[in-house]
Amino acid sequence: MSAALPAARTFAVAPAAVWRLLWLWVPLLGCAGVIVASTLQSDQRTAHELALTVPFLALLLAALTAAFFRRRIGLQGSTLDVLATFYRRRVAVQEMVLGKARVVDLAEHDTLRPRRMLNGYGVPGFNAGHYRLRDGTRAFCLLTDASRALYLPLHDGSALLLSPEQPRALLEALQALAGPAATH
Repeated sequence: MSAALPAARTFAVAPAAVWRLLWLWVPLLGCAGVIVASTLQSDQRTAHELALTVPFLALLLAALTAAFFRRRIGLQGSTLDVLATFYRRRVAVQEMVLGKARVVDLAEHDTLRPRRMLNGYGVPGFNAGHYRLRDGTRAFCLLTDASRALYLPLHDGSALLLSPEQPRALLEALQALAGPAATH
């Protein structure tokens, strides 16, 4: 007889300050302003160009803003499911090196900070997607609070860097799923 899988659990993501969206809004609205001004001052440009360009920029701004709020961390059975803007990563608990997992303040552990975006979405103070950390490790990030991030190394050499609202609770849930042998 097989043991029943645990019910799905959701872990709240640490909130990200909404003002960080200004890093998206200001440049895009600036581009829209420049396009409108140059079109109105030029005899060679037509209003049809504005009818295509300005709605495109508005749609782009709406999509990027909506993506900023699309984030979730959940456990479904023995799989950690992380949804981060346009990206999703599912990792089985058995793939994690939970004995080396820890809650870190990235100001103190600078080598675990995201250094280079490989395929992601980022504004200062918010990272989602695939990054290379300063120590060279590839990591999937959902980072909204660098003062208490959960670092989860994986057996393949990569890592997860997450910002659950309660990182210790998520780590304890993962360790409970893995059993006592996997955490030492």
